[in-house]
Amino acid sequence: MEAVKKEVIFDETGTYKYSLLCKWSEVNERKLTFILSFPENTYEYSDDTAVSKCIELAQKWGFGVLEIVYLFSYQTDHVSFLRMLSKEEAVGTRTGEYIQKAVEDAELVVVAWGDHGSIYNRQEEVERFLKHKPVYCFGKTKQQFPRHILSVVHRTELQKYEVPANREESEEVSSFIEDIDQSFGGEDYSPIKQLTEEEPLMFIEDIASMYR
Repeated sequence: MEAVKKEVIFDETGTYKYSLLCKWSEVNERKLTFILSFPENTYEYSDDTAVSKCIELAQKWGFGVLEIVYLFSYQTDHVSFLRMLSKEEAVGTRTGEYIQKAVEDAELVVVAWGDHGSIYNRQEEVERFLKHKPVYCFGKTKQQFPRHILSVVHRTELQKYEVPANREESEEVSSFIEDIDQSFGGEDYSPIKQLTEEEPLMFIEDIASMYR
């Protein structure tokens, strides 16, 4: 595996992290996008636990590019601090722009922001960018938010994510990944087939059929 090359996009003050782009292949340009809740305070090219998990999954699933964007681009170590800010301060002026770009050119989009999506109703706002893409999650919380990446541990299934008409009602989902290792570093990930350049970019349904 080649070394991971990273490109981080901050605002001019370094307060907001809008995007983290990771590449580890010169030939594989297939891209996975994760949408998380908010970036932790780290050094520019240091990874927090959530980022490390996303990179591990992207590599295991056969992607060559990963982009991580956030509901809230304000960097903080404590989600409670976001609630102390105004909505505009917590979100960041260019967050929507980078979410839209990250989603548009991704082959697979995974949402994993947890119950933090309730803050300022950000989940409903961000879902507007997801209407024309196949989107997946690791299941939902009791409040019907996509489970947070850090809560995903043992044998969690990746499931089709759809905006529910009523968030109090549960929805049926179509899962296609059987095994995700508890540590995200083991050898018992379910295989996701490597596609050739001739195969279509939108390959999720083909992958899903492998696990029915």
